[in-house]
Amino acid sequence: MKLWLTIGAILVAVTVGACGSTTGEGGHINSTPIKKNGERSYEFEPEDIERAEEAPQAVQDYCEGAVSEAQEIGCLSHVEESEVP
Repeated sequence: MKLWLTIGAILVAVTVGACGSTTGEGGHINSTPIKKNGERSYEFEPEDIERAEEAPQAVQDYCEGAVSEAQEIGCLSHVEESEVP
């Protein structure tokens, strides 16, 4: 868990300028969040977004406490169901 929080913190540091909704229409993760200046942000790899959207329910429940979009996507896209306690 600490490793994923550390990864999440790093992702947050990388995306400090990013702002926007975690979820888009239909509850899906917004793959093009908006920066503070109104421009679209492309900080996340499409493969990470796809894995995050397809995360099993156990992983979604595990990542529920994410405090940022970066941490949530990092968790959803990199935690395997077998790793969930």
